[in-house]
Amino acid sequence: MMVFLTGLAAITSLVTCDVLRVLNPDKPLPRAAAYATAALLSVAGVSVVAQLMRLL
Repeated sequence: MMVFLTGLAAITSLVTCDVLRVLNPDKPLPRAAAYATAALLSVAGVSVVAQLMRLL
């Protein structure tokens, strides 16, 4: 369940970053949005790898 929620949060933050880029193409992304997206994606990646290792 935690992997699902983390993945959902990562997808939401990716969509938010894309929307911010479309609405304000001349402005850079806020650092908080970029850092939050990177953190969520790394947590989701580690969780998926841990689940795969547990299956083996």
